[in-house]
Amino acid sequence: MTPHPTLRAIFTLVSCCLLTESLIAQGLPRARPEEVGLSAAALERIAPTLQSYVDSGKFPGFLAVVARHGKLAYLASVGWMDVEHRRAMTPDAVFRIYSLTKPIASTAAMQLYERGKLRLDDPVSKYIPAFAGVKVYAGGAAATPVLHDPERPVTVADLLTHTSGLTYGFIGDTPADSIYRRAGLNNPNWTLAQLSDSLAHLPLAFSPGSRWNYSYSIDVLARVVEVASGMTFDRYLDSALFRPLGMSMTAFHVTPEMEGRLTTLYRGADGKLQASTPLIGPEYTAEGRMLSGGGGLLSTVSDYLRFAQMLLNGGELNGHRVLKRETVALMMRDHLPPGLTPIPPVTPDWPPGRNGFGYGGAVRVDSDTTPPGSPGTLRWAGAASTFFWIDPRADLVAMVWTQYLPPAWSLDPQFQRLVYGSVKGR
Repeated sequence: MTPHPTLRAIFTLVSCCLLTESLIAQGLPRARPEEVGLSAAALERIAPTLQSYVDSGKFPGFLAVVARHGKLAYLASVGWMDVEHRRAMTPDAVFRIYSLTKPIASTAAMQLYERGKLRLDDPVSKYIPAFAGVKVYAGGAAATPVLHDPERPVTVADLLTHTSGLTYGFIGDTPADSIYRRAGLNNPNWTLAQLSDSLAHLPLAFSPGSRWNYSYSIDVLARVVEVASGMTFDRYLDSALFRPLGMSMTAFHVTPEMEGRLTTLYRGADGKLQASTPLIGPEYTAEGRMLSGGGGLLSTVSDYLRFAQMLLNGGELNGHRVLKRETVALMMRDHLPPGLTPIPPVTPDWPPGRNGFGYGGAVRVDSDTTPPGSPGTLRWAGAASTFFWIDPRADLVAMVWTQYLPPAWSLDPQFQRLVYGSVKGR
């Protein structure tokens, strides 16, 4: 007999209390919601809401986390990591985090910045010589474009803020995007060096600094990290971020420890969930050479919570400092000129709210109540519907993750409303 949804939600909450030990072992101490200024009754609305999405068949399963004042106050594990095989979602599930790789890659670049290994106003061509000859699309058909010289070189700061002139190809529908699509850039057998050189030979969509456009910028930034550090991107992240922060379940390739924990990726097809196959694509095997700074990492909620808490703490976690406090403050500030803020929607169903862009994610620039939140909040998301945000004013980190393509943007503001509804005194 199938349990009533309410009973399932209660079981989920009880299970969460037992399963949080896996997160506690990873570092963040546990607190009762009231001890950190949250309402337990309000937080308990989260799991039934997520369970209703699972029951409707729209999503496979979820992990949701809320931490405040450096302590884990809430964890909900709902639904399935594999619907067909009835593998229940667990707190140690491994997710394809896609663009949640970007804040990590940006943090790596900022480490090198504060160590004097690179400057934010450095031209990218200093590290990737092919960018010295980059051109800008100025008209004509995709097959026969008219090209001009850029008004100025692409800089490291342009990469960090997505104002480089690069694009993605699979999001927009401009002639420049068409040129990118024809270039076959999504090749798991390429290295970052090959991808970056290929991008340098394609026209920019606009002159650097003149617009904001979501793009391959952070993949190129990852190559800058390699050149500036003298290490491959994966080795640099492991030595400079993952090991110091205890992020033992974050990597570009499936490790032996991850086997059996990897969530199935689903797509929406005719109102039903459709599992993507194979479970482990070539980009996540040892044969895959692309260490994508823009979207290549696998991770767990507990690992990413440690990374987010480090930023909220001003660059330190459990006595391990990986960034200076002033560097984190620089990252979490809007760096776009007034004419480029707020950033335009990445997709038509992009959630409401006015955001600029910092070094690593979108930065909220207003205190509008739709959705609720605080100015200065840093947030971003992954393509398979993994959402996170850091609110320095509320001293809060929150995340809700599933594995569903295309990204379910409506999930993010709904979760925000539930979380902020639990914050006492707002």
